[in-house]
Amino acid sequence: MSLFAPPANARDEPANFVQWRPGLSSSAQPNALYLARAKAIGYDAVINLAPPQSYGSIATESAIVTGQGVGYLDIPVDFRRPTAEQFKVFVDEMKQRSGQNVLVHCQVNMRASAFVFLYRVIHENAPLDEAVGKLTGVWIPDRIWKKFIDDTLAAHGKKADIF
Repeated sequence: MSLFAPPANARDEPANFVQWRPGLSSSAQPNALYLARAKAIGYDAVINLAPPQSYGSIATESAIVTGQGVGYLDIPVDFRRPTAEQFKVFVDEMKQRSGQNVLVHCQVNMRASAFVFLYRVIHENAPLDEAVGKLTGVWIPDRIWKKFIDDTLAAHGKKADIF
């Protein structure tokens, strides 16, 4: 297992790539070439949070990834309606993938960065300032996602209203 990020100058590197910690990154939709190199890059699993109708999605993504022996999970999160159940499915998968190198992506890295932010803060006790900095380096959550983040943090006994 390799816990490294792809080279910063790779022409096919996904947009908005964030290395949260060794073994956990998030990004916008990777292109097919990048996905075809998932195993060579060192990923053990890819989690896609974008619905299949999202602009730029790749209909054969699951086959491209799993054909290399890399794990794949699709959790189609409606950008206007993220749910606690979707986050729970994500958390369960992340816990099963403990110690593995995981790429979490969506269309632009908004859904993915929010889910990874919450996972890092709630389940890995990541420093809040560091996690907020990585999240806001991608985007400032809108009111729907701010509420989702605040509610999810509060449900896990964490301080809300961080934005």
